[in-house]
Amino acid sequence: MGEYYQYLWKTTWIEALGILLLGLFILIRTIWKVYTKAQKPLRRKDKLLLAGKGLGWLLIYGTYLLIFNASEPDWFAKPVQVQGEIQGKSMASDSRQPYSVEIEWDSGRETLWLDPYTYRELETGQRVNVTFLPYRLQVISCEILPPDKDKKEKSVTELSQENGGGL
Repeated sequence: MGEYYQYLWKTTWIEALGILLLGLFILIRTIWKVYTKAQKPLRRKDKLLLAGKGLGWLLIYGTYLLIFNASEPDWFAKPVQVQGEIQGKSMASDSRQPYSVEIEWDSGRETLWLDPYTYRELETGQRVNVTFLPYRLQVISCEILPPDKDKKEKSVTELSQENGGGL
């Protein structure tokens, strides 16, 4: 999970830092206002005004969080981790994310975006364990798994049955 948030931080640190600083500013400002107002006795009107300002700042921060969630939804979602087989690779020269790989697993099939180094290492037909961002579909980590022994034995058995029992 730490790897997931490290990757998100590297790709969206400006937006995340802006949200953190805004939240910190609002928190410090609210604490300072309450502290200065608490130095003298508060009237009912002052308490209501202080609560209203706090609510206003909370609404402003909530609005910025909604905007952040709309532009970077991966921050509020769990990473997807699947084991599957690579069905195909493609490279587009005119795309912002030129390297893609199509992976099929038990419950689905998805085209994922990855870096050029990982792209070169992967081949069609390999089994992989992949962790990726659920909305951007960018690969965070990719582990090449050893070939499935059951699959090899099954294909050898099928071949021997097709050839009448003899290889």
